[in-house]
Parts: sequence; C-alpha cells; structure tokens
Amino acid sequence: MNFWGGIAGLATARMLQNQGYEVKLIEKQPKWQISGTGLYLPSNGVVALDKIGLGTIAREQGFIIDYRNIKNAKAEAILDLDLEKIWDREKPCLGIKRKTLHDILIDGINNIDITFNTTIESLKTNPQSVEIEFSSGSKEEYDLVIGADGLYSKTRNLVLGDIPLRKVTTQVCRFMIKKPKDINSWTLFISSVGQFLIIPTDKDSAYCYVNRKTKGFKTYDRKQYMEPFKKFASPVPEILNNWDPDDAYWNDLEELAQLPIMGSDRVVLIGDAAHGMPPFMAQGGALALEDAVVLSGLLKNEDWSNMASTFSKNRINRIDWTRARNQKREKLSKLPYWIAKLGLKKVGEKNWTEDYRPLTEIPNW
Repeated sequence: MNFWGGIAGLATARMLQNQGYEVKLIEKQPKWQISGTGLYLPSNGVVALDKIGLGTIAREQGFIIDYRNIKNAKAEAILDLDLEKIWDREKPCLGIKRKTLHDILIDGINNIDITFNTTIESLKTNPQSVEIEFSSGSKEEYDLVIGADGLYSKTRNLVLGDIPLRKVTTQVCRFMIKKPKDINSWTLFISSVGQFLIIPTDKDSAYCYVNRKTKGFKTYDRKQYMEPFKKFASPVPEILNNWDPDDAYWNDLEELAQLPIMGSDRVVLIGDAAHGMPPFMAQGGALALEDAVVLSGLLKNEDWSNMASTFSKNRINRIDWTRARNQKREKLSKLPYWIAKLGLKKVGEKNWTEDYRPLTEIPNW
C-alpha cells in the first residue's frame, strides 16, 4: 500500500507496519519539512494516540491541558471551562509542538520504504489493485492507496475531480514563543479587534494563534498586524515585543465540502484530504489520528476493493457532526464582540459541552 506523510499518514503507516503490512510512504518534499508551530489536541485525539500506543510519550513531551480560559483584553475572565468535566476523563487534552508529534509518530517506523521528492502523476483503479505513475516516471501497482496529502490533495483531485475549497477567513498568524510562566492552560484573549490564543506545548514553549478581525477578506500589512493587540493585558504585549512577522506562519482558513465518499474503491482519503476544515473545533489533528485507528482496524476484516465506501460509512457521522458544529462556531466568531461576550457568559459552557458530547464517546475500535 502507498500513501503520504503528515499526521494522518504517519499514524496510519505506523499502525499498518505493526500489523505486518508492506507499506510505501511518499513525501513530496526533498526531506521532512514540519511546520514550526504547535498543535492543540482535544481529548478524542489523545484517546486515538493511546490506541496507537503513543499517548504516554506524547503526554510526557507535550503539555496537559485541563482548562480553557477565555478572557477579555484586560484579562478579566469571561468563561472558564473545566475540560475534565466536559470530556469526563482526567488529563483530557494536550498541547504539543508539531515537530515533537511528528518525531513521536516516525520513531519506530523501521520497515517502511519512504520516498522523498516524489508526487503522484496519475492512478488507475482496477478490481484487484491500483496502478500509479509517479513524478519520477516510474510505475508501480498497489493493493491500496491511502491519500493523506492534506487540504490541497492531489490524490483527491485525481479520483474525485477538482473540488473547490471555501475560503473562511484570511491572514491568520501562528508562531511559537517561550511559555509565559502564568499561562498553564488554553488561554484566549478576545476583543472587538480579534483573538489572541496562547497554548502551552511543553514546560518551556507555547504556541500562539492570532486572528485579527477584518471586513470581508481584507488583509493587513504584516508589520502592522499586531498593533491592536499590544494594548491587551499581560502577557500579550511582552510577547509582541519580541515578535517578528518574518518568523511567523501566515495562512488563510479554508474548508473542504462534504465528500459523499472519501475516495474511490481502493483509494482512501484520510485527514485533511478527506475532511479539511478550519480550527474552530480544533479537530484537524484529532480526526486525522482517529482516521488512522479506524482505517487500520477495517483493513483487518473488510474487503479492500470497496474500502473507500466502507471507511466513509464508519466515519461519516462523527465527521459530519464536527463539520456542522465547526460551521456554527465560525458564525459565532463573526458576531460583534459584545454579543459574543454575552453569549459566552450566558450559555458558553452549555454550548461547549454540546459541541463535543458525541466526540467524548470512545468508539468501538
């Protein structure tokens, strides 16, 4: 079988290697190039890591998140969420550096053929196999192809055609910092100018996600982007004193429409290639890890000739719920600040609990 790197691809590769399958992993970059930012894993993603066998080491190398604290620009509390209560388990969520998670996933992958600087040019699905032509010109045949090649998936394009992405917002900024000593939880500062989120990723580091409000898809000069946030309470101004826009990661937020089937026959799409969505529910990494667990289980007992359909039927309810709640969160994020603040105070905990309730249930893996 053949697929691509990233969280979904590496997690799946690791599980399938341990099940004795012969695996080839394709990476389009000439070497591993991992985003130098962080990741927040809600509890269902941590549960998936436990199933993969990597939950303990991820907790050791990351940062346990058991509270979400939402504050105004003066650092006055708007909403404090007890995540152990919401998820009904101890040490529920995790902040971790993307490179750390990547290294944890790839450590122990010993019997996999990894080919760098290579992409797929074409594929043809047959009843018993998939024929692939690579950018190198070589042609190979596989029992199954797993497309874990991200939001802009070429595999998806080849099997399902061009599916336009919906732009949600523009110019989101992400960067890493030294962890402020008083930030020990998922901590969000909000005001009419935007959102400034700080997530610890280990005892020394934290990840910042900043989204400045704008009309439509207007963009700002990057050097001026953070100016309104310098008026926020500590530790935001101190963080921005050492901030360099050239060291940050900038991107737009986009959403992939629902796919009736995540792939075609023996070609299965997972991760963002199958259900990419903006991070309002912070489910990108978590759902990718779940995909790896579910697919590796299905391959043991199911007919591979229609695996895309089988996998989709197993995942559709959970993914559709997340997408719907994610879109609801998107709408709430665009409300005027005073309405959003009032809503968080009145029904924030209730809504948050409802948003994640189906995801708190551990599937029968």
